[in-house]
Amino acid sequence: MGRGPSPRGCADEVASREACSFSRMVIQMNNRVVSLLAAVGLLMYAPSPSHAGALGDVASLFGSATATVIDIPEGILVDSLYRSPKNAWKALAGHFGDEKGFQQNVAGALIGIPVGFVWGIPAGALRGAKHGMGTGWEKPFSTESYIVGLEEK
Repeated sequence: MGRGPSPRGCADEVASREACSFSRMVIQMNNRVVSLLAAVGLLMYAPSPSHAGALGDVASLFGSATATVIDIPEGILVDSLYRSPKNAWKALAGHFGDEKGFQQNVAGALIGIPVGFVWGIPAGALRGAKHGMGTGWEKPFSTESYIVGLEEK
């Protein structure tokens, strides 16, 4: 047929051309797979000693992000429903004269609970964000990083 000898010893007949092209394709795929595996192996091994602390920073980043997403709504609930109304109520009762007096506590509750609820929403969001970012970075994915406690000041 005038094309010269076939590569890799393939014959010039039509039936064997298909088999020859298939075998060349398999050899090329094997070469690509081996090259890909070698490249992945080098990429996994080469940077690991030089970036030993990077995985800890990535875990801290993701721990901080997830804790912040969970702690902001949690802080809003804790501050708007408990901490801020209670503190406003007690502070107003103290400013009205006697922190333990009945009339001062009634007046403090009537004014302090609604004001504390409204004030607790942004205060809780900020407190939850601070708590999530701080404890999420120091102790990523720990139960402590996901709970905005009532004892915090």
